Amino acid sequence: MRQLDAAATLDLWQAAEGRPPMERALVLAAGDAEEPAELARLTLGRRDERLLDLHAALGGRLLEATAPCPGCGELAELTVDPAEVAAVEDRAAVPVPVEAEGFVVSWQPLDSSDLAAAAEAVDAAAAERVLLSRCVLAAIGPGGEVAATELPESVRDALDQALLAADPLGEVLVEVVCPACGTDFVVDLDVAGFVWAELQARAMSLLREVHVLARIYGWTEREVLGLGERRRAAYLELVEELA
Repeated sequence: MRQLDAAATLDLWQAAEGRPPMERALVLAAGDAEEPAELARLTLGRRDERLLDLHAALGGRLLEATAPCPGCGELAELTVDPAEVAAVEDRAAVPVPVEAEGFVVSWQPLDSSDLAAAAEAVDAAAAERVLLSRCVLAAIGPGGEVAATELPESVRDALDQALLAADPLGEVLVEVVCPACGTDFVVDLDVAGFVWAELQARAMSLLREVHVLARIYGWTEREVLGLGERRRAAYLELVEELA
């Protein structure tokens, strides 16, 4: 399991802060021996496996979030076991050409660099064309070679299913029931966004601890973080008693 002490937590937060979401996800997923550029070539699911490992290193167990109900607007809570989510990726199918409606399409799973390119598109339709052009290696139809963006909708649907089977963790869908109105709906869980929010919260908590103890005792940030979590908490309790 990935290890992350207080100082490393702040270093990682600083390295990721201010970066675009896709680049930030790669920084968070990178371990000590990995570079973000290397992870950019992994499938999205394999990248998110590393993000779930970071979630565990931050002390997280279940993934707990809220989502607005499309029926009444109330926030519904959702809880996901990260171990069950990560296990899904182990069932990934081997990519094979898609054959549908007389077309044969050779393709490759999407990675972070593909999503980064799609994010620069002007609209959703243009983003879809970017992803198609990047995942389709070759497409042959009844009349010969076909551009990826000219594939019929039914063939695109078959390709979508193949992409999901090859990288099941690339899209984490969670079924939710609204406690207010009973509406059933599905939430696409943003693993990278969730873990980044966790890291931000942890970093802000650590910075507040450093601020208080440095102001009272005159310690440096390094000295405060080196105390360890339990000793920092004990000193903070003493500071509160003095207030």
